[in-house]
Amino acid sequence: MRDWPGMVSATLLLSGCSLHCPYCQDARLLRSAAEPPEWDSILEHLDANRGWLDGVVVTGGEPTEDPDLPSLLAALAEVDVPVRLDTNGMRPDVLSLVVAEELVSFVAMDIKSVPSGYRALSARGDAAPLVARSTEILIRSGIEHEFRTTVYPGCVTLADLPRIARALKGGRLYALQQFRPSRTLDPAAEAVTPFAASDLRSAATACSTYLSTIVRGLRSGEAA
Repeated sequence: MRDWPGMVSATLLLSGCSLHCPYCQDARLLRSAAEPPEWDSILEHLDANRGWLDGVVVTGGEPTEDPDLPSLLAALAEVDVPVRLDTNGMRPDVLSLVVAEELVSFVAMDIKSVPSGYRALSARGDAAPLVARSTEILIRSGIEHEFRTTVYPGCVTLADLPRIARALKGGRLYALQQFRPSRTLDPAAEAVTPFAASDLRSAATACSTYLSTIVRGLRSGEAA
């Protein structure tokens, strides 16, 4: 899900995340790295390959939790590399900054659940209001963006999805991503049966009342 459709892109993975989604498949990135990355060498590599590179995807973990993110994005802007930022919306202050400074070209924001569902994913009681603020920032920004929900049965119900979509009205695109039960943070999640493809498509139709909605992650044979 990290690639940038239509773009030849490099991907930078930043570590650290305050959410602990049971279906997360990047558990190794939840804790911040002990040693800071060697940004100079990374930037030199990207600059050297600028001739064929269309953009850079900055993801994680949760990149907005990395204190180096603004300076990294500014350095990428210096070499004129378009950036797509992936975020969970927990740092609206950082999102507001990088959007206002025009340091990103595209933002993909995860909506994990309805507001009450965030209590199970974070020890912070302010998680849902923070995500709501980030949603507002993104919709009002005018920047290219999408919202997306990994449809994990333990975090959202099919009935929740139109409720989420209603809160995203005015957004550019909403993507429902099929949950895949493999390499999950919580081993118990690997035993969870994903929703049927037909149910996801029906939910997408309901969500489309509020904004354009698609389904991603269906394997061959599930599309019917």
